[in-house]
Amino acid sequence: MERWTPKDIDRITADVAAMPRLQQELLERASLSLKTADRVAHQYQIAGGRVSLRIATELPSELDGVGLFKPNADYTGIGRISTGLGCPHNETYPDFLGLRLAFLTDDGQRVDFIAINHPAAPTDTHLEFMALLAATADGAGRDLIASEAALGVSLIHNLGAVRGTQLAGHVTRQCAGTALSSTACQTYWTGVVENGGRLGKCVVAPKKDVNTHRDLTAGAHHFTTDWRERQSKGAVEFDLYWIPFIDEESTPLIHLTHPWQEKRYLIGHVAFPCTDFQSEEAMLWAALAAEMGANPGNWVRDRANSIPLPETEFGLARKIAYESSQQGRAVLPEAEYLHVFSGGAISDRLAAELRRRREMKKGLGHVDAASEG
Repeated sequence: MERWTPKDIDRITADVAAMPRLQQELLERASLSLKTADRVAHQYQIAGGRVSLRIATELPSELDGVGLFKPNADYTGIGRISTGLGCPHNETYPDFLGLRLAFLTDDGQRVDFIAINHPAAPTDTHLEFMALLAATADGAGRDLIASEAALGVSLIHNLGAVRGTQLAGHVTRQCAGTALSSTACQTYWTGVVENGGRLGKCVVAPKKDVNTHRDLTAGAHHFTTDWRERQSKGAVEFDLYWIPFIDEESTPLIHLTHPWQEKRYLIGHVAFPCTDFQSEEAMLWAALAAEMGANPGNWVRDRANSIPLPETEFGLARKIAYESSQQGRAVLPEAEYLHVFSGGAISDRLAAELRRRREMKKGLGHVDAASEG
């Protein structure tokens, strides 16, 4: 049997159909910061560039041989770290941080790890997630207090007093840690993914815990500054872990706002290499990270790569929503940068296009770290 019927896909597509409208609302309300349609969430880029992945020597049986997961395999990819909700962007505000790691398998299949710096999801369902994105757009263009108030009012309006208040409180608690953090070098958790017939999550954790309470005098872009200082001195390194689904009580698939009980298995190592941020090459890699698309649906689910769609309804909704968002912001076509995954270098043609996009955004006054660097 097919995993999803055409009727299922049509229903979920309709559930997330507001994405283009939310992009326009965000653009209108944050007009001092944004000058062209962009991501509804995770718009502002803290760091972006080349990244490497080395797969571990030994792997859990459900991962072994699936997609990227071949013992001791090495991959070059593109990584990105971003803020989550706020616009205008101030890195001292309560917020999520997001991580994206994009790679290509030997068979040419795109695989994206998309994660946030909290072990639980912001919402339980995709309908609630769309309400959260709407609340994000409602709060755009305001100061911190007004933005948080607008987010809460919007959630209550769209989800009802009880559930709206619950989710507003949950999101506030999730974001509080970021406001106290000194660095974006943190632990990140993906959503639910599937490997070899088993569901689980991946965790990307720094090799050394360097996150302390931030200085009260930290500036609006202190994460960006800290990251560049760290990566200018040496590689920023992470371990990649797998945490498998156990049961609904321990590792909930329905109550996604509850963290999972974690039994971590080391499955790889990730590194953002030492970089000269004054170089043209660093600018191009940062621009590529900003301009390319990504999708949590980019995944290999079994050894034969025979399962095209995620198993969970939330996962399918995210796949469709990301595709819609990328259409609305004119992402760089994947064919223009596929060579980067195999060769590890940006071609002259791609470099010219990245410069063009960067100069266009700079000319408009569009807020984007890849343009500001």
